[in-house]
Amino acid sequence: MPKQPDILAQLRGGQNKKAIATLYQYYPMIRQLVCTNGGNDADAQDIFQEALLVLFRNAQKADFELTCAASTYLYSVARFMWKDSLHKKNRAVELQEDHPVIRVEFEDTLEQQETIRQKNTTLQAIIEQLGDKCKKILTAYYYQKMSMQEIATQLNYSSTNSVKTQKYKCLERAKKMATTTNKFA
Repeated sequence: MPKQPDILAQLRGGQNKKAIATLYQYYPMIRQLVCTNGGNDADAQDIFQEALLVLFRNAQKADFELTCAASTYLYSVARFMWKDSLHKKNRAVELQEDHPVIRVEFEDTLEQQETIRQKNTTLQAIIEQLGDKCKKILTAYYYQKMSMQEIATQLNYSSTNSVKTQKYKCLERAKKMATTTNKFA
């Protein structure tokens, strides 16, 4: 089974058949979700196809990242769509789920996202304390994904080596600040 970045790369690179062939291995769990909650095979196929379309459309967005397994993403989208479909039909919307692994994986993903958010907040606070020069370099390099040459040009450095040296010094100061305040321990 390809890793999730491979799925995104395949979808973004026009290898849709390859990606969809891999994603179809998750159809049985979506079918089970739909069929155990008042649906039939046709409903399950429709919901699965719609979930694939959502993933495909989102994969085309440059800022989209899978923060969970592709199976978890598809299951979550399908679950939401089926619940919405039942709601529109004025049917009970309390879904019974036979995939506790997906629920645990989804909850773990939420916890991971919260941890990442907290670390990003702390990292941003440290970058702010480093000063304007370091903030510009680190933001350009890590967040804007600019090359050293682009940074040198934009920030009027004489060479890429000057930028590399300054970036190194900034990172060392940031590490020292992080360890003295135990922010990342």
